[in-house]
Amino acid sequence: MTGVRTTPTGGDVHVWETAGTPRALVQLQHGYSEYAERFVTSHNTLIPHLVELGFEVWAADLEGHGRAPGRRGSLDARRAVIDHVLLRRRMRARGLPVLLFGHSLGGLITAGSVTVDPADVDGVVLTAPALLPLPPPPVRAAVDLLGLLLPTVPAPLPKQPPSRLTHLTEQIESLAEDPLFFRGRLPMRVAATALEVNAGVRRRIAHWRTPCLVVHGTEDTVTDPEQSRLFVESLPVDDKEFHPVEGGYHELLHDTAGDRVLDLITTWLEARTKR
Repeated sequence: MTGVRTTPTGGDVHVWETAGTPRALVQLQHGYSEYAERFVTSHNTLIPHLVELGFEVWAADLEGHGRAPGRRGSLDARRAVIDHVLLRRRMRARGLPVLLFGHSLGGLITAGSVTVDPADVDGVVLTAPALLPLPPPPVRAAVDLLGLLLPTVPAPLPKQPPSRLTHLTEQIESLAEDPLFFRGRLPMRVAATALEVNAGVRRRIAHWRTPCLVVHGTEDTVTDPEQSRLFVESLPVDDKEFHPVEGGYHELLHDTAGDRVLDLITTWLEARTKR
């Protein structure tokens, strides 16, 4: 890490610079429970790989995650989308191509950011994004109310064990020793605001004009690979790809097909920033 900036809400924005002029800037958004720096040593060391290829990486810790301020594991996904857009505008001021990468809940936030402000984005990569079907209006209203009145109460969702994140034992053991990884239940505040962001993505999807790659494991039980497939099908652009990874779990970059997924992502990003 070569620099730290802050988001409008006071969270850390980590910046990893490359030698010379970058070929592009990559805005990376981590998933729920984790934090930006995890992509340095885990997730198949994605950030060092990107830096080596000439990309400069900017990555913000979500509220309540990593070393960012806030109640642990709690965040307002709507606010996260706004922060994402504002940070990207700072990145665009550099006058270089800007690419986006989002994983899991970070994938939903990234998609929300693009639908709010699609300007000057050269490509988007989403891995196992937390895209959701639209719930019936009464269910959505109940979740919104609980999110407002009981924001810290756990949402009635099944808790996924670490063994459902990856097949690799060493990665599961590493996660158990990570003091910055949040192990609690997802609170109603997160559930309610994520549903709102998801609804916004669906409403504005017809205006999507950005090249997009979505990668999802077929055995992912944390987020839904079918929703990723439907999302890509609905994008009104020609430059779009959905790559299902057969048998893959949620954290694909350090699952059994991790090297293949890393090559897929980096090759796709390089192709959209040819020097």
